[in-house]
Amino acid sequence: MKKENYKNSTYLPPTHQKISIMEDKIVTLKNYDSMVEAMFDQEVLRANHIECFINNEQVVELYPMFADIDEGLKIVVFEKDLEKAQKVLEEYYRSAEKSV
Repeated sequence: MKKENYKNSTYLPPTHQKISIMEDKIVTLKNYDSMVEAMFDQEVLRANHIECFINNEQVVELYPMFADIDEGLKIVVFEKDLEKAQKVLEEYYRSAEKSV
């Protein structure tokens, strides 16, 4: 399509459509000492349809001495999902304790 086609159209190119998604604020859910613990919680959250990712994982894996700087490993979620994510992890660990 030529650029002129966009002038009087309501069509937005894909780059403009993604802007609204990127406006959601990302917040830290929890800090971790171990990659295994972070990955486990990440899988629990994803199984409950909560979008999340591990932040700082590459730096800490390559240079473990940086784990204490900038809170080390952390799972981050969208602010709108923070409360739900906290409840999901609390319920998961509460049920895990009961089954032991």
